[in-house]
Amino acid sequence: MASNFDFLLAQKNYKAIAKTAMEAEQSLKTSYPKSTVLAARALKLAVRWMFTHDADLALPYHEAIARLIHEPTLKKLRPEGMDAIGHYVLHLGNIVAYRSVDVPREAAVLSLRALHCSLTWLAACYAEDFSPRPFDETLLSAEGREKVKDPLKLRALYKEPFEGGALLPRRKKNRETAERLAKLRQKNNNGEVVSVPLDLVAECRGRYLLVDGAQAGWTLDEDCFMNCAIEGAGKKAPPVDFLFTDAEKKPLAVMAVKTAQSLEEGVAQVKEWAALIEKKYAERPYLFLLHEGKYWFLDERRDALRRISGCFSRIDLERRMGFRRLYDPESHPDLSSGIVNRPYQREAVWHICEDVHKGVRRLLVSTPPGTGKTRMAAGAIEALFQQKAIGKVLYLADREELVHQAYDQFAMILPDMKSVDLLGDVREEEQADIVFATATAMMDAVNENRAEDGARLYDPAHFDLVVIDESHPSVYDDHLVLLRYFDAILLGFSSVAPSAPGEADVYRFYDLAPGKPTFAYSIEEARRDGWLVDFTLRDEAPDTLMDSHLRYAELTDEQRTIAEMEYSDTGAITSKDFDLPAVNNWLFSEEKIQAMLENLLEHGFKAKDGKLGKTIIFAKNSLQAKAIAFIFQRLHPEYGADFIRALDARTPDLAAAVHAFSAQEEQPTIAVSVDVLDTGFDMPPVVNLVFFRKVHSLSKFSQMLGRGMRFCENLGGEGKDKEKFLVIDYCRNFAFFDMEQ
Repeated sequence: MASNFDFLLAQKNYKAIAKTAMEAEQSLKTSYPKSTVLAARALKLAVRWMFTHDADLALPYHEAIARLIHEPTLKKLRPEGMDAIGHYVLHLGNIVAYRSVDVPREAAVLSLRALHCSLTWLAACYAEDFSPRPFDETLLSAEGREKVKDPLKLRALYKEPFEGGALLPRRKKNRETAERLAKLRQKNNNGEVVSVPLDLVAECRGRYLLVDGAQAGWTLDEDCFMNCAIEGAGKKAPPVDFLFTDAEKKPLAVMAVKTAQSLEEGVAQVKEWAALIEKKYAERPYLFLLHEGKYWFLDERRDALRRISGCFSRIDLERRMGFRRLYDPESHPDLSSGIVNRPYQREAVWHICEDVHKGVRRLLVSTPPGTGKTRMAAGAIEALFQQKAIGKVLYLADREELVHQAYDQFAMILPDMKSVDLLGDVREEEQADIVFATATAMMDAVNENRAEDGARLYDPAHFDLVVIDESHPSVYDDHLVLLRYFDAILLGFSSVAPSAPGEADVYRFYDLAPGKPTFAYSIEEARRDGWLVDFTLRDEAPDTLMDSHLRYAELTDEQRTIAEMEYSDTGAITSKDFDLPAVNNWLFSEEKIQAMLENLLEHGFKAKDGKLGKTIIFAKNSLQAKAIAFIFQRLHPEYGADFIRALDARTPDLAAAVHAFSAQEEQPTIAVSVDVLDTGFDMPPVVNLVFFRKVHSLSKFSQMLGRGMRFCENLGGEGKDKEKFLVIDYCRNFAFFDMEQ
């Protein structure tokens, strides 16, 4: 039997894709829902095939299909319109699998047409002398069923694991083939013989609103209505393209679709509908537009349009409507001293609240490490909650341990708020006031997590505020897709001085003038006010080895972005860009490690008992850290087995070890840290920092210095507070960042 997809049979590599696509086509005879689910599966197989067989495509850290589809090296290859038709296929299959929605024949056929175009482009990229063939609807059966007969089986089919396992091992195994096919694709000009028909794009976009609305939980003719007359507005009033209602059938939002020939006309139309609805119900609905496949929200408070990524759910629109009724910017929230207990912290919170009241949607607070950004974030959240300006918060951190730490701190500071650690205990996730996550974990949750009714749990309006734990030039590469997805106020914190190299990019992202954050508190002010302590620097770098000419300020934007990735969990990629073999050999030399340790014992600041004070040695990797600890214990057994400890992410009792190190009277005294104690942890007793590694991220270096800056009362005995700490730099990090004592 002839099939629209039999052209795939010419290549044995496409066997699984061809089989699934042809099964999707054949399923049209019996079940339109099954056909759409299989079409989505065939498209996912095709995407995975490309990442396995094309050496030019960069594999993301996580291999979820949403990650692969959005991967930039694939995205730039796709012809115009391919994103629109691909999203239609995938999202239609998704809502059928999770929400068991009915599927009319024309929707299923459109899915097959879009799949055919996508797979035709795939073949055109990797085949010699390929001639595309148009989709033939006469090959399709006219029979079928619209309703889902067995939802559990359909969902199992959608979620069924893919054959072959992880992509990276398969890519390595097929390396020669992947390199050959990448060259063939380049020879074929990225499949330019195939273009996406404009009518197909238009049809997919026309139906996508129904698909996207279903993903957000809306049900057509129950709480979402097309071409709906406004009750009491009269026969001459134009019907609403899309009307969204609350649980009591009261209008929540209107959306202009077919009437929006231009954005200006669309704005005029939704305002007309809103005025009629407000006259009838004494409350103005939210206003949306769908124009040329892009969603827009009309922020009437600021009289401005802003792009949004998709449909808002009913529960989130209802929450925002409720807050709009209750929001009182003139109220004065009670800032508890148990949350913000320093004057500058309270001032920062007031600046944040004032800017939110003015309608500012991107805010940045610049304070040095050790000044309590967690408390400032908690204070701002508490104040905005009291004012009913926000209701749900996402707290993003770059590293998993920082997520856990922030979650634990908020549990103590704001015990009455329901918090969820997305990397740990996610019970009652839907009811959470504050969700803590990395960008990677949150993006996966957006794509995978479901509410009880099968709708996506995290729609674009789920969060009203997103907090970024540490803002630096590379964070937006990691976070950009996520930050564009959520329609939320953005509050970032930076530990780097506003005038530092590379910070101009951060300020542009926040729509701020360079060096002009929402609130700033400098390291000089913190030292003057007694909140932080100064340091003494010993430069122990060998002149003949360490490169004194390379400077952070002289790096290109691309190099600086790569360097700043060192701050995150993916920081290992920086080693190939900056590391010198000679430097590594020097740092791993037993002779040099021994000399470093003896230098530390001789010159390191002492505790009140005359012995070495709390010390962090920053090591390059676990191998080096373990070597440092082993050599010290061999040279100085008199200090005991617990005096020094190597700490990395795999340390079995890491939390307990970190807690013991942070206590003044407990062991270990020396912690050799591999990306564990570098950021976030509050350790006032630390008086010695040893940089036995190169650091390339200015944000990370600022945080590492901050481990010693914390003030500590009575550290040297009764009435002898911590006044300074010692920094021993073996890798000329201070010269690299143009920093002086």
